[in-house]
Amino acid sequence: MAIRVLDILNYSNQRNPQADSGVQLKKELISAILKKRDDYFFYILVPSELLDVLEPEFCCRNVRLIPTNVISRQQGGAFHFDVHKLTSLLDLNQMDFDLLFVNQPELTAPLLDFFNKVHFFDIHSFGYIHWMDWKRSDRIKNRWNQPTNLSALISIILSAVTGCNSRYGKEQILKEAARWLNSEALELINEKLIPLHPGVNCREIMRAKTNERFSEKTIIFPFRTQKYTGFKSLIEIHLSNLWKKRQDFCLLLTNPSDYDYIKNYPQRFPFVKVCHFNRKDYINALWKADIVVGCHNGSNQWSLAAVEAVAAECIPLFNKSSFFPEMILDAAPELEQKADLQQHLYYRSTFTNKLEALLDNLEEEKHKVKSLSQQFRRFYDWENRVDDWIRCLDLADAASPEITEKSKTICKIEAFLKDNGKCSKKAILEHLNWHPKSRHISWTKYRKYLRKWGNEEPNKSAVIFDDKRKNSPDDRRHVKFTKPYDILQ
Repeated sequence: MAIRVLDILNYSNQRNPQADSGVQLKKELISAILKKRDDYFFYILVPSELLDVLEPEFCCRNVRLIPTNVISRQQGGAFHFDVHKLTSLLDLNQMDFDLLFVNQPELTAPLLDFFNKVHFFDIHSFGYIHWMDWKRSDRIKNRWNQPTNLSALISIILSAVTGCNSRYGKEQILKEAARWLNSEALELINEKLIPLHPGVNCREIMRAKTNERFSEKTIIFPFRTQKYTGFKSLIEIHLSNLWKKRQDFCLLLTNPSDYDYIKNYPQRFPFVKVCHFNRKDYINALWKADIVVGCHNGSNQWSLAAVEAVAAECIPLFNKSSFFPEMILDAAPELEQKADLQQHLYYRSTFTNKLEALLDNLEEEKHKVKSLSQQFRRFYDWENRVDDWIRCLDLADAASPEITEKSKTICKIEAFLKDNGKCSKKAILEHLNWHPKSRHISWTKYRKYLRKWGNEEPNKSAVIFDDKRKNSPDDRRHVKFTKPYDILQ
């Protein structure tokens, strides 16, 4: 049986897509899923202009990249697609889709409408949300965020299950949802929203391990160099003032979004170095650096860069008022009872003092962080994290109902398969003389019957069914869950 997933690549910056966290997350997640389960097939819609760059990133079995100019990249929540063009692009007479995997919430409702209303499938969505824009209610920007926030909440309600970056992230989303929704809708979001940690490729990190260090004390900032991350205050206030006091450190900016204005920062701040790394050199730089600082404010998204840096034995110094405490404690819960945790967390007023303490005791702290790094590599390795994601995908697939009794149409399909051996979906539809909405029962119900009792080659982009029956149904894929939380307990 094959489970076919339509995925849409979420990327933020076209100038350096290989350093984009959305591309990195999707690449490693799909690779980890396919190592565990060979019955998944992923169709991924990607921008046509980035196809040559992305093909090597997703070079694995059971994956087909579909280049398109139909779906725009992220522009502050402004997404669109052309229904007619998407229909011709996906070729629904030959392809099949059992579920959607969407981490662009604004697309969930129109995509479900496209498949279930326009083309009469009956598929469900597994969503993933990094964050929502919540700001002080008296700011005009809060009104500008309302359409995006409401579409994110609607996405959670419409999806079978939605993962979010952390328990902290879930609390913030529920807090925002309480401003707009009644208690019944709020409870539905609470049930469907699951804290779901991403993983990192710890084998790749360990392959790059080195005992080399940069020649001077090095602080690394491997995040987007934008105001919302706290970047400007970090450079222009905190570290500038510290540089006046002591000049024994440098700050390494990886500049993953490749902003031009960042390249001029070394002219203004002598302690700053701006680098443009490929993936291999970036991981190597993490091992050679000493301290990773995360100045994200409370509304920021989950940080793969922070996890990778700590896994590469960088000493962490993170914001205490966001998801970072949870990120550390999930990997090393024993730190909650120890003072060791506090030296890695700061409020803005204590940042400079905490950083100075780490710089003054650098060798001792580098030795102590090795234990925390081992725990991070063990906990956040995709080998340990991917099962939670697979269970969510299975839940979204199981949400679509299947035919419980044989119908005349099923008998026709079975007879057609028996006469022809292997048959494509297109041949079956032509045999039945079907087109969208010409049938009274959704196509997904018939497909689920064929998936459960027949054979399908999961490594082919076009759907091919085999008349050879399975000995027994695969119960693992058809477990009924009462609530999404049941799958993670």
